[in-house]
Amino acid sequence: MARVLEGRNRANPSEMASFIDKFEELEKEILREKMSYMERCRRIRKEQADLADDAKSQGLPKNVLKAVVKARDLERKAESIMEALEDDAQQVFKDIREALGDFADLPLGAAAVEREDTSDDDRTAAIVDAVKTDMTEDEQSAWEAAAPAAEKAAAKVH
Repeated sequence: MARVLEGRNRANPSEMASFIDKFEELEKEILREKMSYMERCRRIRKEQADLADDAKSQGLPKNVLKAVVKARDLERKAESIMEALEDDAQQVFKDIREALGDFADLPLGAAAVEREDTSDDDRTAAIVDAVKTDMTEDEQSAWEAAAPAAEKAAAKVH
């Protein structure tokens, strides 16, 4: 065993052993607390499983129950993040959420927002242009011959 040097600012061997023994006791206490905590968590998870089984027997699927609980938790987290902002920043946050909508950051939501920003005339013009690019020269000639005068005037501008 290594020799503990005694002297100024150094503990004697019995003090060192006392520190080590106390530290080990605290480690054991931590382990006991962890085990107790894990047992309580296990009981709570069992209660949750029983509750989910009861809900399922009443017609509420487990995955729906869990999804609703998770969604509510996420809503509370988002609300607490917003509340942590200063008043001016809260208003900006609300304005952005309102402008984007709840799903604007998802691909389908972004497409819906973009669709709302695009007028029917723009969509129609895009469709007509796509059709025209696939036409043969004869088809294009027939298209132009059938076009009304206003459309011919608009075509000259573009």
